[in-house]
Amino acid sequence: MKMVKMVLPEHNAQLAGPVIITGAAGALGYYFCSAWAQNGLAGTHLVPSARRQKYRLGGLTTKGQFLGAMEEVDLADQQATENMIERHRPSVVIHCAALSDVDLCESNRNIAFRDNVEATRSVVAALKRHTPKCHLIHISTDQVYCDGGGQRGKIGPVNLYGWTKLWSEDIAKQHNHTTILRLNYVGRGTPDRPGLVNWLIKSLRAEAPVTLFQDVLFNPCHGTVVAKVTEAIIAQKIYGTFNLGAHDTPISKAEFLLRLANLLRLPTETAQLGFLNDFPLKAPRCLDMSMSVSEIELLLGIKMPSIQDTLLALVKEWQGKEGPDEQ
Repeated sequence: MKMVKMVLPEHNAQLAGPVIITGAAGALGYYFCSAWAQNGLAGTHLVPSARRQKYRLGGLTTKGQFLGAMEEVDLADQQATENMIERHRPSVVIHCAALSDVDLCESNRNIAFRDNVEATRSVVAALKRHTPKCHLIHISTDQVYCDGGGQRGKIGPVNLYGWTKLWSEDIAKQHNHTTILRLNYVGRGTPDRPGLVNWLIKSLRAEAPVTLFQDVLFNPCHGTVVAKVTEAIIAQKIYGTFNLGAHDTPISKAEFLLRLANLLRLPTETAQLGFLNDFPLKAPRCLDMSMSVSEIELLLGIKMPSIQDTLLALVKEWQGKEGPDEQ
């Protein structure tokens, strides 16, 4: 079975300044860096940044003539952020950096506020001062919606992570050229944050017991799709707030993961079905995390990939490596 390709129109517009990618050492930052490392984005180079310079991009090796060295910047430090923005004067900033550990955000509100709210405030303030025409791509989350709200645009976070990301959206909107992307995506993960897929594969290979939630619904796209759509958004100078995920109707996480396990020919004897509410988590979660992607499809004239496309992309990705911390 072949994966259906999402066809986006080509654009040749050149960017005057570089592209800064915050949170470049994270799972999503990796996809942006790897997408443009060889050829750049609209002919310009990339400036990856992370809080600690020792981080590799996504815990993986990513190289290319348009990819600069990792810059160590604590975005919550206003002066450090100002210095980076003033020095590079970027045409685009892709703001991926955030504390996305939902339970950690719930248990440590100060850190959540610092990393998700204050860091965004520093970026926006620096852009206003030094490069007000810069296109800010602010990465947000499906967790800003209430349970099932992503299909009808109803806001109402159920946990602190969602509230801090919603707050950061309001700050990002203070910049005149901002696109907010509320994501529902999956990918390869990092050594620090292995992610859902990595957890499943390692657990099943080790024949460890796993519980797969049959009551949690989502419609994720693959991380590579996020980079492709973002490139089109930048080229067409599209501003506003949009959902990114798969085109399909939602699927339970249990069904998604079992389908992935079957495609990868993994043993599933140790997997059992369960319900989210039966597990004592620190932070509450929505059961229906699905989102409508019709608005971005209409604007770009595309059809977002299906959930089956997402699964096939994961299989292809996994067949090319053995996890973010293995070779």
